Amino acid sequence: MLQNIFIILLLSYIDGIRTFDESLDYRDFKLNYVSPIKRANTLMSTLFKDLGKKEKVHIDLYYEVFCPYCINFDKNQFGPLVESMGDYLDVHTYPYGNAKTIEEKGNISFLCQHGPPECYGNKLHACALDNLEHSKALLFNICLMNSTEGGGSDDKTADECGNNMNVDSKPIKLCAKGNRGTELLKYYGEESKKANFHHVPYVLINGKKFNNSDYFKKTVCEAFKNSPPPCQSD
Repeated sequence: MLQNIFIILLLSYIDGIRTFDESLDYRDFKLNYVSPIKRANTLMSTLFKDLGKKEKVHIDLYYEVFCPYCINFDKNQFGPLVESMGDYLDVHTYPYGNAKTIEEKGNISFLCQHGPPECYGNKLHACALDNLEHSKALLFNICLMNSTEGGGSDDKTADECGNNMNVDSKPIKLCAKGNRGTELLKYYGEESKKANFHHVPYVLINGKKFNNSDYFKKTVCEAFKNSPPPCQSD
């Protein structure tokens, strides 16, 4: 179909141009033949770009890995939505929650609501986002939050999710145990502070606060100007 469109557009540009003959000099040839083809190619390039554009809803999720409400939201609403219609979403996640960053004499440490294991779990999520392609990192972190054996978001769960998703969990764990994990968690703390929230999960849909008592997918679908197919399946 696109090839047919290209042919029609190209013909529309060169239609009416006189047939090439030997009396044409280079300037005439460039004006009458080359320039229209270039214009047609430019138009087709623009058309392909427009066809490739998808309307996307922007979602920001601020959370901490051992918060029961965050786990419930991730399992029952956020995770299924990302898995079913991730191509239509621009998702940014911030694994920090209500933690605190402490800087003393050049050293950085963290206090997390659910203790040191949560700080480490937050680092695992941050390092996944740093090490993996973005969409895969989101799915990896969703997997970390969906552990069937206890809290999840630990080394054991990282290995299990890595095996299930064909992801090498070693670089992610090394990152979480090292300076890079500390740097990343500090960064997500700074970004979380900008959002000025008082509870998690804290969700913004196109910059507007999501009411956690509402149905997440319905609210996201209502944010589209043109409802995508996944929103029409319910």
